[in-house]
Amino acid sequence: QTYSGLFCVTVNPYKWLPVYNPEVVLAYRGKKRQEAPPHIFSISDNAYQFMLTDRENQ
Repeated sequence: QTYSGLFCVTVNPYKWLPVYNPEVVLAYRGKKRQEAPPHIFSISDNAYQFMLTDRENQ
């Protein structure tokens, strides 16, 4: 597992995957990128945290 750089890779499995439930959200909230496997929640939470600390739009 790895993070991508300046591009976004998407996969549509055409079926429901349990990757967006509340437990997953809580597992990534407030953690640094190195503390959890790559997931869209870590990217969005990271942007949100930077917005709060730097007080700049992302």
